[in-house]
Amino acid sequence: DGELPVPESRVLLLNPPGKKLYLRDYYCSKVSQADYLNAPIDLLFASGQLRDCAQVELIDAVAESLESEDCIDRVAAFQPELVLGLIASVSYPEDLNFYRRLRERTGGRIVLSGDILRQDPEQRLRQLPFASALLHDFSSPALRRYLQGCRRPEDLPGLTFRAGNAIAQGPPAALRGADFQIGVPMHALFTKLSYRHPFVKSRRFATVLTDFGCPYRCNFCVMPGLGWKLRQLESVTQELQELRALGIREIFFLDQTFGLSRPRTRQLLAVLRRLGFGWVCFGRPDLLEPRLLREMSAAGCHTMILGLESGSERILEAAEKDYGLAEIERGFQSCRQAGIRTVATVVLGLPEETEETFQRTLELLDRLRPDFASFNVAVPRMTTPLRQRALRLGLIEEGLEVMDQSGSPVSMPSLHLSREQIGRLKRKAVRHFYGRPGFLLRRLEALMQEGGRAEWVSHVRQGAALARGLFS
Repeated sequence: DGELPVPESRVLLLNPPGKKLYLRDYYCSKVSQADYLNAPIDLLFASGQLRDCAQVELIDAVAESLESEDCIDRVAAFQPELVLGLIASVSYPEDLNFYRRLRERTGGRIVLSGDILRQDPEQRLRQLPFASALLHDFSSPALRRYLQGCRRPEDLPGLTFRAGNAIAQGPPAALRGADFQIGVPMHALFTKLSYRHPFVKSRRFATVLTDFGCPYRCNFCVMPGLGWKLRQLESVTQELQELRALGIREIFFLDQTFGLSRPRTRQLLAVLRRLGFGWVCFGRPDLLEPRLLREMSAAGCHTMILGLESGSERILEAAEKDYGLAEIERGFQSCRQAGIRTVATVVLGLPEETEETFQRTLELLDRLRPDFASFNVAVPRMTTPLRQRALRLGLIEEGLEVMDQSGSPVSMPSLHLSREQIGRLKRKAVRHFYGRPGFLLRRLEALMQEGGRAEWVSHVRQGAALARGLFS
């Protein structure tokens, strides 16, 4: 952008403490259902924006198991000019208390990023006197420009900030457009921390995002409201090369639908083949061409996370998934034929959910036999069409702010089931899927054939945490 570097600036990237294992990143906060925790992508992107114009430090109090006072002591010792902190719907009361205390102790500028801030940001900033600004699009160059003194709203897309006694708001960041550039994230700050994920095959892995948002319209998801933009492939390639040099061999791609731009994807696959990574990604079952899956497998993809969501055509249609049960079955079958493991994501408790539709979902899982499944409950997230629909149907109150897709607690009933019933069905689904002897035997056989020590440890750890959540 032509700004002069300001190397004396000190910026702290902060994931605050929490009473639970919170995942606050990518405007989609939740409690970890087992024991998984990946590097927050908001902070990773910010490190790429700032690496050549500031001294950047990271405190991830969740990954480091820091108590609030110890975390505040660490922040004060660093004396940052600016703190970029995560804040989340799932932990909002805790976060408010923490940032109030942090501001009282340090007095520095605090910029916040998180799902709860995206709706009515000007009003939200008025409610948060300890915050100097709110960042609504971490792919925007606004944070870098704000750090370097820019206060022209038109030059700060996706940022709401205090301008004297007034509040100013930059324009919405571009929802779609040409490739965007963020700089290469400073993974060395993150790889030293204790991140873990049940589907990666190595203890040391890195989270990478090659695009931003999603072009599809699933109405329970925040991603359609973010638009869809692609990162410059040159920057992604440099990032992967730096990760290789750091000794990282496993990648968790956070793209919501990996491989949407086919020519670009094939260029990326060539890089991945050359560098020799193993990797996990998200996908849509209706887009899984057998040829592309074979190419992905050859380039190191061993696991895909796919949106099954429900075994009811009616629920899929109401959720605007734009695919049905036939496409779901073909997608999972194609992955199996390509030798790629599958993770089925399920959303329980959407407005049309009944005992019958729940049973259809279990039957579909039994037919597909995915390698893993992730069971979530519907949450009326800020800015989503589902939230507006839930308000119209009287399923939630206007002021609902704290919510968690892991179901602790369930945020809303369906038209036919209470919150308590949905919670029971979710626990039943987990027991049904993971407690079957057939599943346990298949996982044991797979681990005996190809699982390394890290994967054995991960499965034991994640399984124990899942069991604690079910029966505590």
